[in-house]
Amino acid sequence: MVVAPVGWPEKVAELVAEAGESGRIMAIRTALQAIGAMPLEQQGRPFKLGVCRTFTIEAQLDALTLALATLPCQPEILVGELENIEQLLLDDKAHMLKAEPNALLVLWRLEELHPRLVFEHDGMSSVEREKSASDVVNRIEQLCAAYEKTGTAPLFLSTLPERFTFDRATNDVYAFHGPRRAVQRINQALVDIAAQSRHIYIYDFSGWALENGSLAFDLKMDLYARQPIANSALMSFGVKLADTFKPLLLPAAKVLAIDLDNVLWGGVLGEDGIDEIKIGHDFPGNIYRRIQLHALALKRRGVLLALLSKNNLGDVQQAFAKLPDMPLKLEDFTAIRVNWKEKSENIKEIAEELNLGLDSFVFVDDQEFEREEVRFRAPQVSVLSSTEDPLQTLNALMCCRSFDVYRISDADIRRNDDYASQAQRRKLELKSDDPKEFLRTLQLKARIDFVKDETIPRTIQMLMKTNQFNLTTKRHLKSEVRQMLANPANVLLLLSLSDRFGDQGIVGLAIALGNPATKESKIDSFLLSCRAIGRGAEQALWSVLLSHLSRNGYTVLKSEYLRTDKNQQVADLFQSLGMERLTGGTKDCTEFTLNLPYYPEAPSWIDIRNVV
Repeated sequence: MVVAPVGWPEKVAELVAEAGESGRIMAIRTALQAIGAMPLEQQGRPFKLGVCRTFTIEAQLDALTLALATLPCQPEILVGELENIEQLLLDDKAHMLKAEPNALLVLWRLEELHPRLVFEHDGMSSVEREKSASDVVNRIEQLCAAYEKTGTAPLFLSTLPERFTFDRATNDVYAFHGPRRAVQRINQALVDIAAQSRHIYIYDFSGWALENGSLAFDLKMDLYARQPIANSALMSFGVKLADTFKPLLLPAAKVLAIDLDNVLWGGVLGEDGIDEIKIGHDFPGNIYRRIQLHALALKRRGVLLALLSKNNLGDVQQAFAKLPDMPLKLEDFTAIRVNWKEKSENIKEIAEELNLGLDSFVFVDDQEFEREEVRFRAPQVSVLSSTEDPLQTLNALMCCRSFDVYRISDADIRRNDDYASQAQRRKLELKSDDPKEFLRTLQLKARIDFVKDETIPRTIQMLMKTNQFNLTTKRHLKSEVRQMLANPANVLLLLSLSDRFGDQGIVGLAIALGNPATKESKIDSFLLSCRAIGRGAEQALWSVLLSHLSRNGYTVLKSEYLRTDKNQQVADLFQSLGMERLTGGTKDCTEFTLNLPYYPEAPSWIDIRNVV
């Protein structure tokens, strides 16, 4: 289902919904025209996708473009010649790479990679079939190894779909090294390659085909024009594609704010009492147990859990202590709001407490009134479309793509522990009248190092997620960061922070783009995780950056503050760090300059290990 993003004009949203439901080409094009007429800031960032393929998709590009546009982004899809996959991906003179796409996608099937193994396998020996499958795996491995050495854009490889469900002989299940097993073996190899690479990802073409069954493909169009994807399933294919690229373009949500009664357990605690609450291994308690297990799995991936319930806190504490078969414990929740306030008010309080934006929250509640109240008073919050049916709530959670990331980082895993440490820091801060003395008691340690290949994923994550302490809010993709790193005149620094309560990992980033000819450098990005605000980490990062630029002969540093709705707390940061504000500029862009060499004093309460 194609859904317009929150905030798009109602008329555009209606056209998008109509196009997604009907799948008609004219409806799709009308929706695309309406999207194109919106202000560019509403359309999202430009996104150029290069597609290499073994079958035809040209006639279906409008539908794929619409699905991508609703991320939102401004998609441009470049399609390479049929089957020239190696040439398109490995030849830097090929038009695909010269266009500098933000991402590359390979769509392929076993029918084209090894036709004989698909259509003539009954005439092959098991040894020949095994060798044929091995040849395909070797080709893919060689392609990926070569691309890893030269490619800059993230590479997405599709898994191979099995043949049409109505075109399988019974013996295919049992055939030694037959086509079905060959597809499974090749798909496993693809997944293994992506798991071991920081540059290669998966588009689950096979999973989409299994979800849609025989309706996914059109045999007539496959034979007529080598266009196998059925038009009736095309929007579903496009949505799967958009879901695949979403983590590349948009920050993942950070908090699951979830109701309690008839969501995490069956029944209303205040009315039914603990003995009537349903939670366990039998129906219907097993539904609520599955919801809890899903929430717990999200927590283990780094998502923060917030409990929202209109109840008495003592009753809730007693229920969590006494009920058996409860996967979740109260201590699993980073924030607990058990009171009689409106849910939106509680969410806003938690957002302020955690120093997070409201768009970092996903809200789940079984009551339509509560969902509508949050939609109205906190429209930035993503509200899951659930009902009073717990199965629908479980389904909505399982299908929610808001928390999707490609890989779980150490920083993600540490997030819950770090927010727990934040509470300890706040208690200590309240006991101290001297801010600097308080900071000294934290025993802060900072490590500042260059961005390296192994820290690019965390760099991208911070660029995508950081909103409040972010002077420019530029959302660079991996390919763009790699291009910056390739220029020795550029400086990309990361700051890691720890204190007596724990290690926060990488929490700061500075990017300065240099011009050796003019001896000028310009700040591209300067940002700090909200978890590290208020401890002087930005001063430590700034002092190391300016010292490095000064030592390397730069005479001028320029910067901009690009205003957004979320970063106004850092509007005066560059001035406080010693830069001169220039006259002119606009409401949303303020320019600054600083003559170098300049060696700012680092904060004395931080033990800085500088490896730059």
